[in-house]
Amino acid sequence: SGTTYSVTSIGESAFYGCSALASIASPEGVTQIGNDIFSHCSSLASVTLPSTLKSIAWQAFLSCSSLTSIVIPEGAESIEDHAFESCSSLASVTLPSTLQTIGGRAFAVNSALESIVIPEGVTSLGWEAFASCDTLASVTLPSTLKAIGNSAFDDCYALKSVVMAEGIKSIGERAFNDCALTTITIPNSVTSIGASAFEFCHALASVVLPNSLTNLENRVF
Repeated sequence: SGTTYSVTSIGESAFYGCSALASIASPEGVTQIGNDIFSHCSSLASVTLPSTLKSIAWQAFLSCSSLTSIVIPEGAESIEDHAFESCSSLASVTLPSTLQTIGGRAFAVNSALESIVIPEGVTSLGWEAFASCDTLASVTLPSTLKAIGNSAFDDCYALKSVVMAEGIKSIGERAFNDCALTTITIPNSVTSIGASAFEFCHALASVVLPNSLTNLENRVF
């Protein structure tokens, strides 16, 4: 009939556990990488995402242990819970300026990731978003981020440099627990720091607290 069809969605768990799958290019028109689509694809090393993408859903790339880099295209707005958790070879992550939300444990337990810049525009950084990324040494956080989620960088043992922009209002519980920070400057916009936020930061020698701070919970330092 001459009718052509284009893929606009891929069902959840569509390629779950395809251990021999090495490369995937998602076609233009797809707006969401759904739940568990490529979860446990242990050989997946190359991923190309379309410019039409709006969100990467729950556990989409969970435990893709061969994935070394990912570029989230401009236009994408959310990365949901566990999306790239336990991607043990993921060393390079490029996030778009359109991104607004990074979910809980979205990049947790990624032992090859050494630095991350969260772009301006991100307003939500979920619980344990980068927890246990034990080679992560450098983090830059934007002014649009209002709250650093509980345990966001918990057990990032190599984390020495954190740049927080003015605009952040609160730092969650255990946010930087057991990190390698030597110095930290809390922005003047911060009013609350949660319990154990910097606990077990044994190298921490210098802390600058703002006048705006009204709530300092137990065991912060």
